[in-house]
Amino acid sequence: MAMVVEDFLNFGEWFPGAVYTFFLLTVALVALGTFFGYLVAAFRHGPTEGFYIVAQTIGGAVPDALGTSPRRVLAIARLAAIEAIRRKVVIVTFVVFGLTLLLGGWFMNAGGAHPDRIYLNFVLWGTQLLALLTGLLMTAFSLPDDIKNKTIYTVVTKPVRATEIVLGRIVGFAAVGSVLLAVMGLLSFLFVWRGLSHSHRVVGETQSIASFEEIDPTTRLNRYGQRVSDSAIKTGETTVDAGHRHMLEIVEDIRDKDSPPLDDRNVVSKSELPDGRIRYERVLVEPYGGHSHTAVVNGSGANAQVSLESAEGYFRARIPVYAASLGFYDSAGEPKDGGINVGKEWAHRGYIDGGTSMNRNSLSKAEFVFEKISPAIFKDPNLLILELDLGVFRTTKGDIEKRVLGSLQFETIPDNAEIDPVFRSERIVFETDEYNVQIIPLRRDLPGEKLRPDGTILETRDIDFFNEIAKNGRVKLTLRCEDQNQYLGVARENIYFRASDGLYWWNFSKGFLGIWAQMLVMISLGVALSTFLSTPVTMIGVMSMLVLGYNSSFISGLISKENIGGGPLESFYRIVTQKNMEIELEQGLARMVLEQADFFLLSVLGSLSNIAPNFSQLHFSEFLLYGYSIDIHRLAAAMSVALAFTIGLTVFGYFCFKTREIAK
Repeated sequence: MAMVVEDFLNFGEWFPGAVYTFFLLTVALVALGTFFGYLVAAFRHGPTEGFYIVAQTIGGAVPDALGTSPRRVLAIARLAAIEAIRRKVVIVTFVVFGLTLLLGGWFMNAGGAHPDRIYLNFVLWGTQLLALLTGLLMTAFSLPDDIKNKTIYTVVTKPVRATEIVLGRIVGFAAVGSVLLAVMGLLSFLFVWRGLSHSHRVVGETQSIASFEEIDPTTRLNRYGQRVSDSAIKTGETTVDAGHRHMLEIVEDIRDKDSPPLDDRNVVSKSELPDGRIRYERVLVEPYGGHSHTAVVNGSGANAQVSLESAEGYFRARIPVYAASLGFYDSAGEPKDGGINVGKEWAHRGYIDGGTSMNRNSLSKAEFVFEKISPAIFKDPNLLILELDLGVFRTTKGDIEKRVLGSLQFETIPDNAEIDPVFRSERIVFETDEYNVQIIPLRRDLPGEKLRPDGTILETRDIDFFNEIAKNGRVKLTLRCEDQNQYLGVARENIYFRASDGLYWWNFSKGFLGIWAQMLVMISLGVALSTFLSTPVTMIGVMSMLVLGYNSSFISGLISKENIGGGPLESFYRIVTQKNMEIELEQGLARMVLEQADFFLLSVLGSLSNIAPNFSQLHFSEFLLYGYSIDIHRLAAAMSVALAFTIGLTVFGYFCFKTREIAK
């Protein structure tokens, strides 16, 4: 199953809205902070003196910020780093992490369905937990202990600004955490690589083609009762290593004479047929648990030796090219806002039907529009890789071994629909595989037809995908369900082109950059809160913000204006008056007051929900677990969010520290 993508982030489109939200939130927090600061100052010193104290603090903020010295900040950062090391928090964290890796390998099951996800989830979750816990412990004890032990006097009595004290501690703790996280990331990478790397031997006395067995043509089953592929000639198996085995097949592969050359490492024999085509016999390894191996054949005939290379498929960084848009059409061919609801609780996918409507074939379909398609983004422009992760809903069981059929069809999106011709491929019919990601390889030259703008056919021939179908970089892909009374479910991320893969080690590093961004926010928050709170309260405050941050998406869903029953006040009114949530309220003054009050309340709650950082936006573990490359847009957004919170919390910590008696 592929990863669920909640949003298709584009940094250029996201950034202006993020800046606007940050500005509004800053203005609101400054206003609230000034108001409550004045209340505290007025309570301590009287209304007039309190006003002057607040004004003096605000007025001195700009000169303090402009006069901040990088040299003094780095000096304080150095002291903070030395302090963190002396507390032995970092050393204890590293020892715990090392022991976890040493002992954790004993319990890892490399023979499961997806052992790569088990290993990655183990190191990512453990690293994240320890990194955030280390950041919390370093910051929560820092300033409160210095103030309690009065060692802070050695700093504030020197020409050091409050801004430099707060920022210096954030930089120092972040530097220590960064070094720790880098070491943990390197050890995690080696742990995963070592745990998943393995090979197999062919079961048999000679490790040769002679170890393979003939297939019974009547049953087409191997020795374990499993059905072999239609082109299989012989079957074999590997030894059990890393908790699993692979089945082997020698298959017959017939290619055209002018077809692209094959990787001949797994070729047993090659011969030319009377019609000029080339017949190959090749050794293939069936995948298991998300990986496979390449078979290497040395020699010829029955004595040819067969060896298997190391595991392939675990360490992937697939770069998907998603559609720019997805549209649904009902059985009458009319466009709809979403697909058919088949009654499943998870409504992320929309469904299209393959039934009948008004005594004709169903016109239900899903249309994907891809943009910026060019040969440059693919590893091999002559071989396009399309990957699918479709849902299936059956209304009739039929043949339990028969899969539901679907079809794909490519079509031009002309710049000028009135004069430009349209190129359309033939329908590509395929069998669905509901619980796995399907890989459909496509030739660049697809059988199809050229049409006039009015739809009449000009000619039928092979169509060049890049030069004709996607000449302007745009292409329409239509998905249909070919079986009557069955349904196919699809979301925007469920069909995509697979471009050339990225570097796995770099993708792994980007995953740890997400953890680093979370740690930076945690450190900034801990330093800011510790400027006016004690150690226990600081820890409770940081943990509370952490819980809110990881559930910010859930909270945003609760305060959404699209919820059934209206906002909180309207919902409460419906409960008291026992009115159905699905029925609209009667027009009148009461409804208008409730709607306006809910609009104001939801706007305020929406702004307050942004106070806690959305840690899910800084979390990239799913990309690594499912083998997808972390795109630069998400990484840039995560770094921007972390930087924005660091700046905001630095300013917050400055004002809090400035108001303390010790800072005067």
